[in-house]
Amino acid sequence: MTLQDDFVAELQHAADQVGPVAALDGATMGRRAVRRVRARRAALSGVGALAAVGAVAGVWQVASPDQGLSPAGQDVPDGWTPVAVGGVALAVPPGLEPHGAGVWEEGPAHEGGDFVQVQPAGPDLPLVPPGSGLTPVDVRVPGAESARYVVEEHADDPTSAQDFVGRLQVTLGSGDVVQVTLVWVDGTEGEATFADLVASVSTDEDSAPLPSPGAEAVLEPLDGFAPGVPQGWERTSFAGLEYAVPRGWAADESVADAFPAGERSRSASADGSAAVTVALSDGSAGWPGSIASSPLDPASTFPLDGADVVQVETGSEDGGDVTTAHLRREGGRGYVVTIETPGSADGRALTRQLLGTLGFTAAAAQVPGAQDLPELTTSAVPDGWRALSAGATGLRLALPGGWEETSPADGIDWSAGRVGETVTVTAGTGHAPGTVPSAGYRYDVPGADAVVIRVGDDTTEDGEPCFLGTVQLRRGDDTVSLEYSGPRDAASQERFGSIVRSLGLSGS
Repeated sequence: MTLQDDFVAELQHAADQVGPVAALDGATMGRRAVRRVRARRAALSGVGALAAVGAVAGVWQVASPDQGLSPAGQDVPDGWTPVAVGGVALAVPPGLEPHGAGVWEEGPAHEGGDFVQVQPAGPDLPLVPPGSGLTPVDVRVPGAESARYVVEEHADDPTSAQDFVGRLQVTLGSGDVVQVTLVWVDGTEGEATFADLVASVSTDEDSAPLPSPGAEAVLEPLDGFAPGVPQGWERTSFAGLEYAVPRGWAADESVADAFPAGERSRSASADGSAAVTVALSDGSAGWPGSIASSPLDPASTFPLDGADVVQVETGSEDGGDVTTAHLRREGGRGYVVTIETPGSADGRALTRQLLGTLGFTAAAAQVPGAQDLPELTTSAVPDGWRALSAGATGLRLALPGGWEETSPADGIDWSAGRVGETVTVTAGTGHAPGTVPSAGYRYDVPGADAVVIRVGDDTTEDGEPCFLGTVQLRRGDDTVSLEYSGPRDAASQERFGSIVRSLGLSGS
């Protein structure tokens, strides 16, 4: 008997004999530490993403049996929780907790990535995405006009945190289609759990409606928000945002130098179990539209004097809670605050205490322009360097005499370098950015209307530490971008400064 036959037989058995099932082994379910964030659920909501999921190696599909299966839709397995939403009734496996409308997943104290989701299935959510190779299976759901499901296994895909995905689409009497999705870390458990889940589904006209994916999301007040600074905490600030941390926390200096340097600050507890990172945002002008949450995956908010955007999202990662808050001072700067805490009640309380200490200073009231950035300290161009022209980009520069022009990679207009050091140049036409980086440096380059420079520590594609420097030159609606990468040392920083001093745009 094939794996497909095994699964079909299991689903048939669940349909014919609904009753108590053996308890799932919680230790086995949680034996892997996997990354589970909101983006995993969002990946199940689009045609392109589903097509990619269906086409990866290791995916298998169940061939349609000779006759449909008939879930009883009556009894609930022991330990499962009956729920009704979006026109269907079903049972949710043990260990899953509600996380938004139509979503149940492992609580933040768990390390797994198992979840169940019920959502409307419009044209942008096909059961069988084009090119996926999946074969749908007809199944009878009590009260439904029709129902079909597909299953996938990703055990051989190292990029997928979950091994099993099962999707059931139910066509209601109204013509609306509802999708029930189960994503499970362990493939074998996923097969059995999906069989029991399908067997529990029936229609329910009295169930709570699901919000439309295109509907405007309503931010709910953050549960447990605790405003004020607790006694004994120490106040600090970064670039116009003030906050407080428990006594004994220390600044993580490595973050300050990470590329792009100066755009973030991080403090962590002595044991490393909790941390808060404050980062300036370049894209806050597009908020809240660009960060709008889905009604199916809602976000929260809390009161903050002077703010016109406060949006909080909480997920889990490696067994801990990760909370991200987007904050914008009305008419001023935007910030992204990331808080990492243990996945426990105490950890969640700490998150709300940290958020309660936030406030703006005068520095947050205005977004600086390129002319407001500090000037980069440059170095004289050494003797022996040669003047070059970066192809058709119009950029003039000088580089060490031993450097050679190289064949540029796709998307790059010009490149040069030597072992361990490279310079690349890329030109853009008619799409100069409308925002200025929130931190960095300026420098007057002949022929350019504005110049923004960013530097910092980075890592090469091979995982080696490096120094990275970028220069973005704007003239009218056009841009030219230069990127330098070299060893993480003072010599590289000085060499980058000399390159910057040598720059000019043609026509100047």
